[in-house]
Amino acid sequence: MNHLKKLYSLLGLILFIQGAAGQVSPEIQLGARGVMSFNTDISGSQKTSSVNDFSDTGLLLGFRQKLYSNFRGQMVIGMQFPDANSDLGQVFFHQTFLQLENRNHVLKMGRSRVLSTLIEFPTLRDDDALPFTDVLNPFSSGENTEDNQYGNVIEVSRLFGQRYWLRVHGEHFTKTPQSGGTSETDFSLNAVGIAFEYLVPETQIWNRPFVQQLGLSFNNFLTDRRGYSAQLDKTLINILASAIINIKADPLYFWDARFQAIYNRGFDDIRGIATYYDLTRARSTAVFGSLRFLYRKLERPTLQWALSAGYKVFPDLTTATSQWQLISNFFYRLGENFDLTVQLQHARFNGDLKSLYGRSETRMQFGMVYSIDQRWNKQFDDRNSLLNLEHGYIP
Repeated sequence: MNHLKKLYSLLGLILFIQGAAGQVSPEIQLGARGVMSFNTDISGSQKTSSVNDFSDTGLLLGFRQKLYSNFRGQMVIGMQFPDANSDLGQVFFHQTFLQLENRNHVLKMGRSRVLSTLIEFPTLRDDDALPFTDVLNPFSSGENTEDNQYGNVIEVSRLFGQRYWLRVHGEHFTKTPQSGGTSETDFSLNAVGIAFEYLVPETQIWNRPFVQQLGLSFNNFLTDRRGYSAQLDKTLINILASAIINIKADPLYFWDARFQAIYNRGFDDIRGIATYYDLTRARSTAVFGSLRFLYRKLERPTLQWALSAGYKVFPDLTTATSQWQLISNFFYRLGENFDLTVQLQHARFNGDLKSLYGRSETRMQFGMVYSIDQRWNKQFDDRNSLLNLEHGYIP
């Protein structure tokens, strides 16, 4: 009997040690998304070009750790293939950060997605409608779309009642060296802001409430505007407002609408647009909206159709200047996280924008998308799924 008691005690001790080890060992996350499309572009001069595009394909690796208090820590390293015409090289590290969080607080430091937009739209890639959906980086030359989307960030978030998010952020947006200049060595903060959102948790999205998201954000760029000494006069202020409305919450035939507006206060001395520098500093108002239909079969997305439109106007310029864009796409799910897609875009430019982009541009895309979200030693909820860091075309 004593031997049995000792054996049971030993087994209990082993199980306790193994359980304790499981508590300390990290959760390992793997996220990947392959985006391949064949693009055909038709410019205003009827010049046609085609390219096999694999930009925005990326790989993410994450580790999450239970800490000694009620906090948990996370490390994420991610790389992505940038646009073919960018100067970022073959591979671009778009995510490299550490995060500390508990139920109601999040602290994030490193390189990640900047808060240049509030919501995702159902487009194939997140930069398909960049002038309308994101605050544009005034320090960039405009050659790389990634300059508007990624930067060095420090972000503090407070969650109230599991639905209300208050985020305060400081960011360093990439600076393009001026002609004859050298590579950037100053990595100080050049943007600060605050955002407040009402956001339905992912675990409750299935319930499809009428209002899924409401957001308001202030993004302020700390520029070196010449001829002005007061910091307020040198600050470029952008205001964002957004909403996601579930029009028809049918579990099989689902409809929703998404809307976002960006007001760029601009600088009064910008009266014409000759460069990308002028484009980001001129007063403007941009609106973008999407109408989306999603068919679910056996509680799995089967096909999605979306129609999106954007309009942007520059009211202070001496020449009437504006641009608009239409995007329509169709996704069909072949299997678990593997989709076929067709997307058509058309953009038109008026006024000063003709000298930068031409009169119009049309793009037809046929592609495939495959997503992977895998975890080992699972310990936590899905609030910070790695693929949440990437663009989601079927939200």
